[in-house]
Amino acid sequence: MTLPSADVSASADETVEVLKVPDFRLLWAANGFRYAASEVAGFALPLTALLLLHAPPLMMSLIFVCSRAGFLVMGLPAGVWIDRWRKKPVLIWADVVYAVAFGSVPAAYFLHVLTVAQLLVVALLVSLAGVFFDVAHSSVLPYVLPRRRVSDGNARLQTSETTLQAVSPSVAGALTQSVAAPVLYCFAAVCHLTSVVLLRRIRPDGDIARGKGEPERKFRREIADGIGILFRQPLLRLLLHQAALNNIGAGIILAMLPVFLLKEIGVAPWQFGLLSTLGALAGLAASLVAPRFRRRFGEIRMTLVFSALAPVAVLAAPLAGVFREIAVPLIALAEILIGFAIVGRSVSTAGLRARVTPNAYMGRVTAAYSVVVQGATPLGALAGGLIANQWSTGTALWAGGLAMGVPLVLLLLSPLRRYRTLPAEWEV
Repeated sequence: MTLPSADVSASADETVEVLKVPDFRLLWAANGFRYAASEVAGFALPLTALLLLHAPPLMMSLIFVCSRAGFLVMGLPAGVWIDRWRKKPVLIWADVVYAVAFGSVPAAYFLHVLTVAQLLVVALLVSLAGVFFDVAHSSVLPYVLPRRRVSDGNARLQTSETTLQAVSPSVAGALTQSVAAPVLYCFAAVCHLTSVVLLRRIRPDGDIARGKGEPERKFRREIADGIGILFRQPLLRLLLHQAALNNIGAGIILAMLPVFLLKEIGVAPWQFGLLSTLGALAGLAASLVAPRFRRRFGEIRMTLVFSALAPVAVLAAPLAGVFREIAVPLIALAEILIGFAIVGRSVSTAGLRARVTPNAYMGRVTAAYSVVVQGATPLGALAGGLIANQWSTGTALWAGGLAMGVPLVLLLLSPLRRYRTLPAEWEV
């Protein structure tokens, strides 16, 4: 049974700004608080683990693995459950788990019992909550906006996220000059409680639990249906392979870059935050210009261009390990180029999965996609920790850069390079 899409009169006209749709505006605001919390907590984590608890590189990679392992552990069943459940309660309960997990860190710090083991547990809990939030968030969008407005909605979400990503690390870095890094988790907890208040007010049209009259289907079969759609649809299959291979390299770099900067180069926390801000500002610029480019040149062509840019952009990171006297400027260049490439690709592909996936399967397809794509990141992080432990963080950064170049080969071999926009026959 295909559930009805949202029928919001204000959003039916494609010239109307999606933020004028009340339910989407609330979802957008809740997502903003959630993303601000994620950025601040993500900034505080390496400072707490490396500088306060003196975690070695391999332990840092394990913390990163836990922070991204949610989709590997729970992604596929979460997709089935969320297709059966109402999406709004899932979003709210995920925010509650976020708030409790983040709030435990400053509590343990003030009680002088904070350990690396607790950070591992918190990272895993947050990752599991993120699975349910992300899948429910993607699945609820077609219920608050018509299908053809989902791309515009995703673009607005991406713009706000990159804006927060630009502001949060620098602000958090400045705050660490006067407060300990674990205290920043208080802000993250409050953000998620605020998100709960906003989410309680949305009324997504058609967001209903699966009815009793609908025949029950075996759990494994429902999972297989989502995987089947993901691998049968040519565009979904290509995006899946590209993103998974790209994220293996990204996982190596994301896990090892804080170790390289904070421990080996010895940058101050505020400099670490500033470097993150540069990448976010580049991402913000991409989020502003990419929608216009997508409409002019086509979403397929823009996806190919930004995907090809990513492996070139990342080379500045391992070069910083070779030319250490100019390591900080090279990392700044890498942050700018990577931020522009990754966000540009995200905006150019925004809404494509929604346009080729039936509503009734959205949760399962999103979950199956995320299991592979996001599951690749912790695998890359673990590989990075092992490489750094065996050789050096510089070697790990080179491995990450080389891994991110593999998807470019897929692009050059793909028949989709002939297309400018999404073929009409692929839409549902």
